[in-house]
Amino acid sequence: MPPADLLQVLRKRPFEPFRLEVSDGTAYEVRHPELVMVGLGSILIGIPASGQTQLPYERFETVDLRHVVKLIPLSAPAVGDGNGQS
Repeated sequence: MPPADLLQVLRKRPFEPFRLEVSDGTAYEVRHPELVMVGLGSILIGIPASGQTQLPYERFETVDLRHVVKLIPLSAPAVGDGNGQS
């Protein structure tokens, strides 16, 4: 996946949470845009502590952008829209 494509999804407002699937079958739920840092060839995905969905992250995973297979929207409330609505 090109970095610009992922950045477009992360910058969309209101933010829409999504599941990021990679070629080995691993899936990451991204519920906050600040939990992903996009580089030229890889991304860092912050993994929140157990039971949490937002910042701060407890650990992170590095994923090569060539292995991102698809992004699937999650049916969860968006964060950061500023007016309390999804």
